[in-house]
Amino acid sequence: MSRMKSMLAVLVLTAIVGIVPQVQAQTLKVVIGGSSAMWQTLALGAYNGGTSIVTGGGTTFHYTSTGNFNLTDTRSTVPTVDAGAIWIEWDSASPANVWAYIKVDSVVGVRCYFAAPHCNVNVASFPAPGNQISSTLWGADTAPPANIQALFTGGTLVTVGATDIRPEDALFATCRVNSTRGAGSGAGSDGLDGLGYNVNNNPGVCPNFNAGTAQTKGVGNAILSGVPGSSSKANVLAFNLSGTDPISGTALPPKFTVTNVGAAPIIFVHGRSNNLANLNNASETQLQAAFGGDNCDASAFGLASGAINIHLREPLSGTMNTTEATVFRRPTVYPNGVLGISQEKGVDADLHGFKLDNTTPCASGGGDRYRSIGTGQEVSSVLNSNVAGKFAQQKDGIGYTFFSYGNVSSISNNPGFGYITLNGVDPLFASYGTTIDPGQPTTAGVLPAEANLPAGACPTGFPCDEANIWKNGFSFPNLRNGTYRAWSLLRLVSTGTPSTNAIALVKASNKFVVTSIPDYVPAAAVAGLTTKELGLKLLRSHYQQKDGNGGNLGAGPAANSPEKGGDMGGVIIPTAIGVTTSKQTQLIQSTNSDSSSLGPQIRP
Repeated sequence: MSRMKSMLAVLVLTAIVGIVPQVQAQTLKVVIGGSSAMWQTLALGAYNGGTSIVTGGGTTFHYTSTGNFNLTDTRSTVPTVDAGAIWIEWDSASPANVWAYIKVDSVVGVRCYFAAPHCNVNVASFPAPGNQISSTLWGADTAPPANIQALFTGGTLVTVGATDIRPEDALFATCRVNSTRGAGSGAGSDGLDGLGYNVNNNPGVCPNFNAGTAQTKGVGNAILSGVPGSSSKANVLAFNLSGTDPISGTALPPKFTVTNVGAAPIIFVHGRSNNLANLNNASETQLQAAFGGDNCDASAFGLASGAINIHLREPLSGTMNTTEATVFRRPTVYPNGVLGISQEKGVDADLHGFKLDNTTPCASGGGDRYRSIGTGQEVSSVLNSNVAGKFAQQKDGIGYTFFSYGNVSSISNNPGFGYITLNGVDPLFASYGTTIDPGQPTTAGVLPAEANLPAGACPTGFPCDEANIWKNGFSFPNLRNGTYRAWSLLRLVSTGTPSTNAIALVKASNKFVVTSIPDYVPAAAVAGLTTKELGLKLLRSHYQQKDGNGGNLGAGPAANSPEKGGDMGGVIIPTAIGVTTSKQTQLIQSTNSDSSSLGPQIRP
């Protein structure tokens, strides 16, 4: 792009941001950007059965689109655009109350909320309604009227970030990506404190604002998809949680609010057509060998030798970072050595456009590792791993995702695909390969769908009330009892009036999580329902996240209430214990190198 065109793009987008207050004649309740994990359930909460959750709002209408909407960060010299699917809802009040949610990666959502100015959601012209949420849940989409469309054709600012990980952990992930590949100050580093997408910052270190270096240090190289033929990418831009924006130099608000939505498990999904046909369980060390590129072969899982394809997510994904911290590379306590093997081992940040091992092949086995951008591409890659022309080898693939019925719908009720237990613990049901839970498919490891449920399990249609799917009446029993350890809390980040509106939206949506779409365990008890829902009785211990030089990222638990600070890979503890003392909120799951026992360790 020529310099003149770049300047024109900046002027146009600056103008868009500048006119936002003028086009917002309607009442914007929340404009959410981020994680796909709660996109559907929050949509149903805002819709509220067709009756606005705002008193006096009247009838509610809805619209969804595929990935045609833009989430634009204007802090970069050439404004940076991430595309995503959106839902927009409005009611018949005058002026209308409006809710919107564009789904991108978790870290993108956090970055777009903390960016100063916030990212804006925009589209040149409205596509036809996409009906991206089943009409059986809420009917057919409606095209928004002109006054609602004007909010988005003019551009409207994000007011809420949606994320699978806390803001401190999103900041950690960004600093790790947006820096030179290598080791920070820790003597026991694995050389992956920084991942190499910006050579202008020391490994793992966040940049501070400097007018002369804001663009070079604040804007890194995009992470490219490794899926053949894909042009998908994840944009790399710095942000901060307080103080000063590292790119614009604008002062940031001193406080923000994190609203817990619910806890969702990470599940590993795979093909069952050839070399992974008999895979039912894996340990952390087995998964580390495969995803870290040491053994791209079924033998990594104790099966007969045969090449397999490994599909992993980009390191700005909340899914990737949750899995990294709970299964692969544990939170570090330098100068002790890093425990586990990172998925980023052997990845060349400059040369990974086709497949991850194109410069450093897997140490053994004949398979390949591929990078997916977004949940949809990750699950699609597993689905197509055996399809001729999609990948270099037509072999069973294995990947991972946060569970939701929408996320896994393309590979549900298909004997050619399944999920596995982690250390023998089922992430979804009470016991793998049984029919203890009435909503559990009769074939071990097959993902649940309406067609494979026992008769009468969901009399009103699938999915349905959690009391109909799980025998004890509560969803995801092994997540709730603390034995399944790869999970995270889904959250909304905001402040002020949008935060108040977000809390109301979460309360409304959690009713639908219990009665209609049990995608996750509600974070809090849900009242007013026939089905009893007590909420999550666990938390992950919070601890201080640190950069590649050992400096603190964000304010840690010692300076704040125990519910603040990073918690990726934190020890799972009952809330009655965990909310009281500082030491109990600085524990990480990190003491055993072979993953046979992950006891607590204090992270200073």
